[in-house]
Amino acid sequence: IADIYIFGECIVYLERIMSINVLGVNHKSAPIDIREKLAFDKNSIPKALSDLKKIDGVNEVVLISTCNRTEIYTENNSDNSKILHWLNSNQNQTKDCGPYTYSYYNDEAIKHLFSVTSGVDSMVVGENEILGQVKDAFRIANQNQCIKSSLKRLFEFSFSVAKQVRTNTDIGSNPVSFMFTSITLIKKIFDDISLKRALVVGSGHMIQLAIKYLQSNNVRDITLANRNTEKGKKIAKDNECNYSKLQYLPNLISMNDIIITCTSSTIPIIGKGMMESSITNNNSKPMVIIDLGVPRDVEPEITTLDNVYLYSIDDLGKVIENNFKIRKQALVEAEKIIDYKINEFRVWLDQNHSDNLIKSYRGYIDDITDGVVIKSKKMLEAGEDIDMVISFLSESLKNKLTHETTAKLKEILPLIDKPTALKVQNIFKKKE
Repeated sequence: IADIYIFGECIVYLERIMSINVLGVNHKSAPIDIREKLAFDKNSIPKALSDLKKIDGVNEVVLISTCNRTEIYTENNSDNSKILHWLNSNQNQTKDCGPYTYSYYNDEAIKHLFSVTSGVDSMVVGENEILGQVKDAFRIANQNQCIKSSLKRLFEFSFSVAKQVRTNTDIGSNPVSFMFTSITLIKKIFDDISLKRALVVGSGHMIQLAIKYLQSNNVRDITLANRNTEKGKKIAKDNECNYSKLQYLPNLISMNDIIITCTSSTIPIIGKGMMESSITNNNSKPMVIIDLGVPRDVEPEITTLDNVYLYSIDDLGKVIENNFKIRKQALVEAEKIIDYKINEFRVWLDQNHSDNLIKSYRGYIDDITDGVVIKSKKMLEAGEDIDMVISFLSESLKNKLTHETTAKLKEILPLIDKPTALKVQNIFKKKE
């Protein structure tokens, strides 16, 4: 039985009325071919937030969408079934994404968010990029007026938890990153990658990181290609590499040995036909492609081509999982901090519930008393006897204030345990 507060019409089942929920898919629950279909780019998130906010029972919402996860956090007065229905209806590529999703409520949802922001739940355990991505999701939800007190406080709290975990544990020390793993795989194909030419496609954080990793391994012939010419040229200049417009991609492929892509394109930018043409023109020399895009930038069918080595973000994740040896003590310490912080946030949440309940109860009393007082004044103005008016006022308040409470007490008391029933009875105990 949920915590129950009884004050006339203000009977509140806190666990049902105030529930923090999360529905999501991530690298653990769904393969990349499912995750890419459920991904949202930054331009589509405001509309998605607006649609989610309109769902009956949803008071607040935050939508997180990264290469490894899509998660919908809500302050909701029911379970996640309506959110799942919306997710299924919002895309036409997966008939039912339910088997790939997870649902958490209240403390489990809170713990999950704390684990996400702290890097505990990441494919690369301890990586720091997810914290910035969650902050971006929070900012977008806030700008679109989709969060109020509960989720606002929760996400701000999660950022504090992440800082404490990273400060007080070794969870973020020397994480085996996607780029480190990418370079390791590339080196397995080429004896000396410093002699190879590299093409990076995109202009975000991962692509700029890729350039730095390539250069630190003495790759000097690097070309950057992207859609935004002005931004691409600036990044290329800042990183001392070449620049080319994306429209020349077919020619660029044939000229390079290493290709690293990470764009926000919703469809593949490198197809099997394009690769077949490039391989023919390039005399079938070995080529390594690292596709960090979600949705994917490269059609997976090109793996059937000879001498083409394609690795998706999930492929990299498997390598990291097999080789990554994080200190177990760091995870244990992180879990302890997270569990302690859940209790701390729960104290705030319960206090917030109580404040809202008291506010509702005061409003309920004000509505009753205001109505009775107005009617009493009209009776006096009409010349009614003052004793009769006072009697009316007293009886009306007594009846209105006790009727709903009495009915609800009879309904609820048989359902709750004895200690809780005694607490309820003590509320109405006469003071000596």
